[in-house]
Amino acid sequence: MDSSSGSSSSEDEELTELMAAQDGHDRRRRPAEQSPSTTTPSLTSAQAARLYVSHAFSTWNARGYEFAAILFTAAAYPDTLVAAALRMIIIYLAMIVLSSSIGGWVQNAPDRLRTLLTTVAVNRTSVIIGSLFWLLILSQEDLVKGETVFVLPKNDGLKHVIFVVAVAFGIIERLSSSGNLISMERDWVVTVAAAPGRPYDLTHLNAVMRRIDLVCKPVSPILISVVISASGSVRIGVLYSALTSLVSIPIEIVSAKGVWNSSPVLRVPKSRKAPSGSGAASVSAPTPATGLAVPWTSRVRQCFVGFEMYFSTTVWVPSIALALLHFNMMTWRATFITYLINIGYSLPTITLARAMGSVFEISSTVATPLGIQYMGKAYGQHRSLAGEEDELEVGLIESNEQQQQQHTVDGQTLVGLQRFGLWGVSWQVLNLAPVLAALWAISLSREGREMTSSPASSTSPDWGWSLVIFSFLSFSRFGVWVFDLTTQQLTQVLVPEHQRSKFAGVETSVVNVFEILGAAAAISFPRTEQFKWLALASFVAVTVSWALYAGWVKGQRGHLLHWEKLGLWGRNARR
Repeated sequence: MDSSSGSSSSEDEELTELMAAQDGHDRRRRPAEQSPSTTTPSLTSAQAARLYVSHAFSTWNARGYEFAAILFTAAAYPDTLVAAALRMIIIYLAMIVLSSSIGGWVQNAPDRLRTLLTTVAVNRTSVIIGSLFWLLILSQEDLVKGETVFVLPKNDGLKHVIFVVAVAFGIIERLSSSGNLISMERDWVVTVAAAPGRPYDLTHLNAVMRRIDLVCKPVSPILISVVISASGSVRIGVLYSALTSLVSIPIEIVSAKGVWNSSPVLRVPKSRKAPSGSGAASVSAPTPATGLAVPWTSRVRQCFVGFEMYFSTTVWVPSIALALLHFNMMTWRATFITYLINIGYSLPTITLARAMGSVFEISSTVATPLGIQYMGKAYGQHRSLAGEEDELEVGLIESNEQQQQQHTVDGQTLVGLQRFGLWGVSWQVLNLAPVLAALWAISLSREGREMTSSPASSTSPDWGWSLVIFSFLSFSRFGVWVFDLTTQQLTQVLVPEHQRSKFAGVETSVVNVFEILGAAAAISFPRTEQFKWLALASFVAVTVSWALYAGWVKGQRGHLLHWEKLGLWGRNARR
């Protein structure tokens, strides 16, 4: 008893000292006089490994079930695409309406560990229960092929009802997955990140977390496909999804608890009180205990307050620019893959091209930290060369917030993020232009063959245009994820701490708005020969994204390029 009390007292003193240190941060001497070791959280390699393990299992399950649900729906309704379209539209709508509340709940929950573990428990439970309902659907006798174990009589009415229930659990799975990602990326990672330039700073943590996501993105679905193909039964795939979720629960809990127990800064309860004047303070997000009692009018009001807060931040323009890319159909989504198959490409060719794109995606997570560092340092060198005044505080962070967030961002990192992000989205636009030209050339060629009564499907697409499509599309994926990583870090460090998770929830809603617009566009132009117009609309969307971000960077820094410095470099080169 005495030993336990002593341990608890010691821990309380440690937390009290840490909170006092944080509260006194703004009252200390100039930032240059502060010792980084005493003002910044430290993250050991063991803590980072546990953080990565927890995130890896969450991402693996989310990516796997996202793909598995598509296969389950296709197997349940083999002769129509209506069920698959309805399922996705319903989930998109639910995410648009409810993501803001999820972000608000993560923001207001004082205990970081309980919040993260709640999302894990809800997510895995929804997958396990949802898998049970998928198993009931796929066990009806008209859907069971060559199996005699657990066969149910055909009943279309019951099948539709069970499908609705399975979709409902799919909504819960997607919302809890979103909550888990917000808690991890906008709370845990930002809290434990070291100062810029030190091991495990925010740039490197984000890069590794995104690398994990990009590896899980193709590998987890591929493994589910292998399980179903090897067993010859979609029902085995359902059982695999449920078992994977069940096994990952204790691993994620142990990993998250390991990080939390060894990190005093994570154990400090979050303050639920927003600063005065904050739009987020007027309506608090529902907690799990009170969420069911909140009337629907309050939920609608919360949604509007969330969007008001979102558009009041400094970085809503980069966030919108990134979300706009989710409308793009010149990427490896179902619409584009279906189009490629319809014009004569084989599935192995598409799989190989997609794998090549994944290599560029993953490489972007290696290049981004280096690019941010290089462009930030280059800025500092050029500024000294030209004798400029410091421009960093113009429209970026107020001085008091800049001091509070010193451990996650500095001036050079901020400029590096802006400049390398602009490079990334510019790279995507430049590489999608040849892809658009190739798609139009193939489409016009097919139309020409049809007009001459030559069967368009009998001839494979020209190998030259094929090379253009697959190579430049792969190159563009590098720019996409550079832009994604830099924009994510900008929102992490430029959104005030008391709004960060709420902002991420609204951001998820915005992303799903463009997702559903993309799905609606594909439904409106369903024929193969109409895809060229979808490609054109996609290129316009990406170009608008570039223009929005470029305009924001110019507004923040006053320029996009230092033309006078280019002239100075030229004069120095001639000497």
